[in-house]
Amino acid sequence: MGDDGSADLQYVLAVAKSIGETMVNELVVVDKSTVPIGTADKVKATIQKELDKRGVQIKFHVVSNPEFLKEGAAINDFMKPDRVVIGQILICF
Repeated sequence: MGDDGSADLQYVLAVAKSIGETMVNELVVVDKSTVPIGTADKVKATIQKELDKRGVQIKFHVVSNPEFLKEGAAINDFMKPDRVVIGQILICF
């Protein structure tokens, strides 16, 4: 958290930069952190900036999958989830 109470996204954006520097084929980037609205746009822009620097065009998608656990209910939520998402995740951070 920043001094003004804002979210500190430096680590999220550092990972986005690294993804843009190294990706070689189409990806779905999943933000698994609980972050402010608009973070996916910042992640997308950061990745695109690095791709532009490299002079490559690679299709990618950024989605958010925040984790919401009720305090004191993590085990019950895990054992009896109200939904389960099944799929292939290529990169998570």
